[in-house]
Amino acid sequence: MSVPPEITANHTPEKNFIKGLYYAGRDPAYVFLHGFTATPEEHRFLAADAHSAGNRVVVPLLPGHGTNPQELGRTRWSDWYRATEEAVLVAGGSRAPVIVVGQSLGGLLALHLAVRRPEWVEALVLLAPAIFLRAWWLEKIAPVLPFLAWLRPYWPKGPSDIADPQARVARVGYDSIPLRALRELVALQRVVRAEVSCVRHRTLIVQSRLDHTCRWRGVEFLCQHLRGPVQTLVLEKSFHVVSLDCEREQVASAIREFAAALRG
Repeated sequence: MSVPPEITANHTPEKNFIKGLYYAGRDPAYVFLHGFTATPEEHRFLAADAHSAGNRVVVPLLPGHGTNPQELGRTRWSDWYRATEEAVLVAGGSRAPVIVVGQSLGGLLALHLAVRRPEWVEALVLLAPAIFLRAWWLEKIAPVLPFLAWLRPYWPKGPSDIADPQARVARVGYDSIPLRALRELVALQRVVRAEVSCVRHRTLIVQSRLDHTCRWRGVEFLCQHLRGPVQTLVLEKSFHVVSLDCEREQVASAIREFAAALRG
């Protein structure tokens, strides 16, 4: 995939990239992947921090997101993954490996990328990866979700799982969840859990003890099954969306230190 000419020709610090974010800079490049029903906005703070050191940063908008829940309901997890590969190519991953930062759903996509395209990935940063949801019963009813979707296609989404009240109000995302898309998320979880033992990249996992969306069991599972060196950052005040929450500066600092150690 060639880099879109409008991006190549751009010399400003920031530019829209398919409704996502693009920051020009040098290698190593970063690719940030947002969460389920969210947008690239949840990575703006971390992306800008990564770019402050002069690195190139790409934050794609995953298919079905940033428009309306109806469009999300028409997508499959393979669509989200295809957009992930395209973003890495724009970042230059086929030439020089990139650091992939994935939040929640984005963490699943980052892990799948590390299995499918290991040569494109230098290291992984997983922010509250959606390995196991607290709503564990969703996996039990996943086979009937398409049927339930005929009766009630969209399920209301509660307040964003963010402790910081200002960040919670400012967060951009859907207020409802398409059940068909939810089934795709569960399907991707199963795929990633089955293949994660193939991942040999250096990995930083960031998880809060107060996460109401994903279970701590996911961190334990990854530490047990990942084959590369693993570091963990445990947060004590944030909820699920750690890139936006009250400890976001600590998260940004941890990513900087992790990336610097790769260079060392």
